Amino acid sequence: MISKRFKYPLKQLTLGALGTLFIVASAPLAFADEAAVTTSNEVTAAPIVTAVPISAQLPATGGVTIQEKKLTLKEDIFDYELHLPVISGMKDAKYQQALNANIAARAMAVADGMHKQAKADAAAADGQYEFRPYSVYVSFEVYSDGSDAAGNVLSFKVLTYTYTGGAHGGTLAQTYNVKNTATASQLKLKDLFGSNYKSIINKAVAADIKKHEDIYFPDVFKTISDSQAFYVKKNKAYIIFQQYEIAPYAAGMPEVAVNIPTPSKIVVNGTTLTGAGKLFVNKDGFLMAPLRTLAVQLGYTLSWNTKTQSTELTKGAQWTSLTVGKDRYTYAKLAPFTLGAAPVVKDNLLYVPLTFFSQVLKAQVAYDQNAVTITADAK
Repeated sequence: MISKRFKYPLKQLTLGALGTLFIVASAPLAFADEAAVTTSNEVTAAPIVTAVPISAQLPATGGVTIQEKKLTLKEDIFDYELHLPVISGMKDAKYQQALNANIAARAMAVADGMHKQAKADAAAADGQYEFRPYSVYVSFEVYSDGSDAAGNVLSFKVLTYTYTGGAHGGTLAQTYNVKNTATASQLKLKDLFGSNYKSIINKAVAADIKKHEDIYFPDVFKTISDSQAFYVKKNKAYIIFQQYEIAPYAAGMPEVAVNIPTPSKIVVNGTTLTGAGKLFVNKDGFLMAPLRTLAVQLGYTLSWNTKTQSTELTKGAQWTSLTVGKDRYTYAKLAPFTLGAAPVVKDNLLYVPLTFFSQVLKAQVAYDQNAVTITADAK
């Protein structure tokens, strides 16, 4: 299934946090392009203000914290308001430091460059014509928090709006997709869709253009680029096109959502499982897994209550229960929490969101486009 959303250039954007899934990558840093950027103490030492929690739904395991650093400047000819993401809690502290510095330096480079241009253009006007103040506005949106529940993927975008006195300004989207592991790495489309990723995504984009051809420029799209902007959310990759890239300004920045392939193999404690139950993605984008098949392999005993449509899982002193249709889970003495999806019965098997095994049973869960690997916690 392919869907599309349009983003219009705005001067105020909301920070959101959404759980999602997926995959492994291999690149030095998740910067929006390959250009190296230096930073200064003035940028990184700016005060941090409002802390925004990533998730209130579940006790995120290994999730990062995103805070907002706000920088402002107001002059007669120029102003900026920068809402910058500041990341903490990554498993790779060195990568985290470089990523934070990179984001801040990029924003300041745009602001400083625009400031210099405003001074030069205002001086050139010299009262001969009206000079409208220039401005820069930076905001960000988070889609995946890097937790175990999100497949250890941190995914967000930074939007930079600039105005230089014309009829309207312009917005540029830069995306950052990181595998939050001990040695962090950049997540690329190739990691999600395989070596044939361009062909897969090009077909999806072409189909969407054909469906909404009145919105796009005719015969402009040929292929996605090697550095195509995208973010990951609920088992989909959202392909972003910049303003004017394939559509007029009124269309904003078109986004085409492409389903990420579901892993075909399940490996539990080193054993590849065969038989009952296969992974599937539910209508809300959550990866669902057969409970009994996996839990038994992890050493749990299950009992089913037909009357209450509930099951109990026990393993030594460990105990938990769940009910079909209720997004309500417990671990130890913690208050009940949600995982975003309730247990469901499909083909006479009980399925739970894959995050159940990491968040409730506390197993180690890793996955890529080919396989899900679950390992019982040795503790």
